[in-house]
Amino acid sequence: MKTLILYDQYCYLCNQSKKIMKWFDWFRVFKWESLQEYQQRIKLSEKDKQALEGEIHLKRPDGKIVKGFYAVRYILLRCVLTSWLGLLAYLPYADRIGNPIYRFVARNRYRLFKNKCTNGTCRIH
Repeated sequence: MKTLILYDQYCYLCNQSKKIMKWFDWFRVFKWESLQEYQQRIKLSEKDKQALEGEIHLKRPDGKIVKGFYAVRYILLRCVLTSWLGLLAYLPYADRIGNPIYRFVARNRYRLFKNKCTNGTCRIH
């Protein structure tokens, strides 16, 4: 079973990250699905929708949900060429640096990349 990664299809950064990480996923261990498609398949509460829109989420093969910085480091560790970055992200206290950086970028991604948005999608966020 593959790891399911949920991302925001309206987010330029999310789409670019997906594109890059798919290239690094040589063994095809990840299945990418936009959270918009996921919401069509799975009935979610408003709270769950907001959480999914706020940061990347993944569902590991064992069923555990991982999100945000922890999801990114999980992804990095499982790709051959980025595994060294994933290992660095697992060092003690790495999350004390990585988590705030991830949260800042995730919270401000529409402002940071508004010039890259197509069809005005960033305006809705």
